[in-house]
Amino acid sequence: MKSTATFVLLAAALAAAGCTSLTPNPFAPMHPQWSDYQSIQARHYANFPGKTRQSLKESRTTGGVKVNTYLRELQLGDRYYGTAWTLLPGSHSGTRPQVNPLLEVAANEAMKTGPGAKLIDKHPVMVDGHTGLTYVIELPDSKTRIRQQVFIVTGVLVEQTYTGPAGTEMEREPGRFFDSLKLLP
Repeated sequence: MKSTATFVLLAAALAAAGCTSLTPNPFAPMHPQWSDYQSIQARHYANFPGKTRQSLKESRTTGGVKVNTYLRELQLGDRYYGTAWTLLPGSHSGTRPQVNPLLEVAANEAMKTGPGAKLIDKHPVMVDGHTGLTYVIELPDSKTRIRQQVFIVTGVLVEQTYTGPAGTEMEREPGRFFDSLKLLP
């Protein structure tokens, strides 16, 4: 009985002192009705407008090296939200590959998304001290646009993507999604 009372008093004292659990979420939820995704391995955190699903895409480089891309995705009607991370072949933790050329390659690959793809906007972007590249691609056949930003964080290519009807890529909800991105060291 005495140990239970001591535990209750200790817990109350810790709560009053503002202590949190031993493994706190380093990022408070930005929008409580949204769902958080964070991973040290994926080197990023993002807040999605709903519950995401996880998937894996396997591919090979031109040299035959197997590359895995891990995806966190959400489809809401005609709108898609996703983050992806790919461990870059030949990279290891602590090294930083040349950023600009690889990000340009990622942007050029995105242009292959559909027939008639047209680059609308492309410029550098900074998140948590990391310079990335953001761009908007128009797919005229489907009347959709892809808004994407890409970064390299400690040998990991981090991508954040929104796809929706043309003109929606700068609306409030996609804006919240892009503003929520945090890049972990």
